Amino acid sequence: MATGWFPLAVHALALLSTSEDGYSSSYIAGSVNTHSVFLRKVLAKLVTEGILATREGARGGYRLLRPAQELTLAEVYRVMEPDGVLSPSVAEPNVACPVGAGIRAAFGEVMERVDTVVLAELETLTVADIASRAIEFGKERSC
Repeated sequence: MATGWFPLAVHALALLSTSEDGYSSSYIAGSVNTHSVFLRKVLAKLVTEGILATREGARGGYRLLRPAQELTLAEVYRVMEPDGVLSPSVAEPNVACPVGAGIRAAFGEVMERVDTVVLAELETLTVADIASRAIEFGKERSC
């Protein structure tokens, strides 16, 4: 089942792409507009997967481990949503019914096809692309 963490991760990574030194979790949380404790769970997953590095102490925070133009959204998606966009039904189908007996396999094919399309599109975009577009859109809305 999708966690909904992918857009939060992309936002945080786009922000981090604007600074070589990185930012604290509280600064990133302010931009994402979420609690820093929750955001640290998202960031921890990115650290575990080798996308971010952390620095402890008063000047601590997070920074990208490689250039944003080398980090595709597909890579981030795979880390944050390993089960894909769609998930199987929480209801256990009735296997005595012809549809119920085969629905998990049939829907599994749909889930696989959807993820293939999503990942193909996300492979064409990088964190740098999103950061650039976000800044462009942000300038249009500023006073």
